[in-house]
Amino acid sequence: MEPSGKTGEIGSPPATGGASPRKCMMKRSGVNEKVRANGFFRQPALVRADNGSMTDQERFARLLLHYGNMKDRRGFARDCLSGVITACRVLDDPVLCAHYGIAVSSVARERAHNDWRTARSLGLKVLTPADAAWFLPPIPGVHPIPGVQPIPGFRPPGVLFVRGRLDEVLPPKILCIVGSRAASRWATDLARECASSLAAAGWVIVSGGALGVDGAAHEGALEASGCTWVFLGSGLLAPYPARHAGLFARVVSGDGCLFSANHLYGKPDKAFFVQRNAYMAACASAVVVVEASSVSGSLHTARFALRWKKAVLAQPGSAGCNRILLEGARPFRDLDELVDGLARGGADGGGTLDENKIPMQGGLFPEEIAARTGNTLTEVFQQLQIGELNGEVLRLPGGRYLNLRYPE
Repeated sequence: MEPSGKTGEIGSPPATGGASPRKCMMKRSGVNEKVRANGFFRQPALVRADNGSMTDQERFARLLLHYGNMKDRRGFARDCLSGVITACRVLDDPVLCAHYGIAVSSVARERAHNDWRTARSLGLKVLTPADAAWFLPPIPGVHPIPGVQPIPGFRPPGVLFVRGRLDEVLPPKILCIVGSRAASRWATDLARECASSLAAAGWVIVSGGALGVDGAAHEGALEASGCTWVFLGSGLLAPYPARHAGLFARVVSGDGCLFSANHLYGKPDKAFFVQRNAYMAACASAVVVVEASSVSGSLHTARFALRWKKAVLAQPGSAGCNRILLEGARPFRDLDELVDGLARGGADGGGTLDENKIPMQGGLFPEEIAARTGNTLTEVFQQLQIGELNGEVLRLPGGRYLNLRYPE
């Protein structure tokens, strides 16, 4: 086995005279007054009860299993938690490997050894679901985490590589902001403004580090001296896109982190991007889509969140956002409306509305439009049909209509 027998999490900084962990609760100066006024931004952080102690041998064994194949991950995780087995014991016992359906190829073993040595030398963390700093939802019934509810159907990774400062204090609120890589200037400005104001109010801003909306969200959080997390679809030591190398360095030098479940030098891959989108949606209290095309990867993140009954808000106008609105997201136009939407649906981690309630979130019925404008109902229907053809009006489930024109 690779490790020499030392205990403790690799890559952990040395003790510094008992200094308390730095928490992702940021300065509030200059925050939008509406953001400041909402008390749900100031919930106390949740502290894990366990101490996350694990020998290096066991941590390396978990990395090895992460790179290998395992059919019964739930059973393995349950038995590890109960103390029946350890990863080290399983790997040394062919009968147990067969029981859990474990197969580790020579390529996976070599990769695990190389990544372990590299992580140790660079001070990277190898985080597992048994660690105190773990924040992704656990497998239902396995590794209970105070304040983090299991998500049926969500499969957390066996290991996360971490670069940056990650405390054993779960942040009270995590907001995922995503959108198009080829975003408009208006969209990136909105993403930056929302991220800056909410990060200053104590939210951790999560995104995928991509060009466009993702990068703007990270930039906004950094401008507010806030905490931002980057989930990479590539390896931690081959971060993608390369153009954001400077941004990633600033995230790590502050209170933020880079995360990846890929091997350290893993290249960008579609499957890993979909997985990281699931991780972002799973850890977030709410997901915000600022602008997206009909094939944008950000729609994966939004749909995961909708499936898991989390609050999803989308800025109307782009094809992808309009589609997500039809599927159950709530519309917002600016920072004020985003704060209102989070206060209504995201304050307690509450999910999206069911289909019977979606029509009540924004928009007007034709009869209401007629009453407001003084036009006849026939005239209103004619104008609505024209608006739909021009992409200026969106018909929501239930018969309400939403104005999609951008603000001047």
